[in-house]
Amino acid sequence: MAKRQELLPVSDPVADAVAVTGYPCEELSRREPWRKNAEFHTTGEFGKLGRGYHQHCGPTAMTNLVCAIRRKRGLAPLEPDEIFQRAAAIGKRRLTYWNIDEKLHMGGTSYLLLRPYVAACLRSCGIDGAKLTWRVQAKPERMEEELERGRLLVLAMTHHRCYGSHLVLALGAVRVAVDGRSKPRLYFLLADGWAARPRYVAADTLRLCGYVAVEA
Repeated sequence: MAKRQELLPVSDPVADAVAVTGYPCEELSRREPWRKNAEFHTTGEFGKLGRGYHQHCGPTAMTNLVCAIRRKRGLAPLEPDEIFQRAAAIGKRRLTYWNIDEKLHMGGTSYLLLRPYVAACLRSCGIDGAKLTWRVQAKPERMEEELERGRLLVLAMTHHRCYGSHLVLALGAVRVAVDGRSKPRLYFLLADGWAARPRYVAADTLRLCGYVAVEA
């Protein structure tokens, strides 16, 4: 059996759709209610804080989540380093985040405890009243609907062909029309923790994923 080709991060949904399908494509719709409040912090910003951090996509995703909500609510900004260190400390205390070098093939953030972890991070950073829902399976149509309703999604990827096992923040959705095909391609806007700018992921690549929907 041929080895499945790995994917690259997506910066332009239309260009990616053209590359995948081989047909002319154009943007059909874009719903990104959190885009103007989003921040795109990366694991590279925080890896050398304190004694150093490893496999810290979880606390990084929490940082991007908190920054977006506090800005949306008009709250005074907190320093990203402070948010990250709070999130990492909460994870360690709750045995949700394990700061262990990836070379040991263990550590990172526990998906099983993701919902209470998100809740604790929000409370620690002065965000009350958020409604959290854990979705075991990331169904693209439901994700799109929740994003359109103004929710944020903490997306827990497992064995993804680009991101591997990785936590990201989804902030919006884009549909791309493909020439000659009735069904458009769906992409989700991400703060992926790798790039300090928007990235996207194709909905049809999300196989073994769950998420926490945050109604803030």
